[in-house]
Amino acid sequence: MNNYRLTVHVSDQPKVDTRAPRVSPQQKGVQKTAVDRAREQAAKDRPNTTHDENKQSNKGRYKVYNTLSSYHATKDDCMKELSNIKDRYNIQLGNDRNKMEKYGKELYNISFVN
Repeated sequence: MNNYRLTVHVSDQPKVDTRAPRVSPQQKGVQKTAVDRAREQAAKDRPNTTHDENKQSNKGRYKVYNTLSSYHATKDDCMKELSNIKDRYNIQLGNDRNKMEKYGKELYNISFVN
């Protein structure tokens, strides 16, 4: 049972365009029927419906995903994963002068979860 969660804040991550066109692989297997396609088209043509393409997020178009989280059985496993993350990423350093206990230190947390 995984009882420990490792959360790491990494820096220097690229911005991701949340409205970029999605690339979908060619569908194999069951295809939509003509009736299903017609219903979808009718739903798109209605002016009162909202779709993912029409939604406006108040959080912005570009996002940065800079938090990694994983679950482990022991604290030693968490520390091994933390060393692997240190090899691949730059860990964010605390820069809030109001929180002196975190200022200038690497931002990661190991917590016990049930």
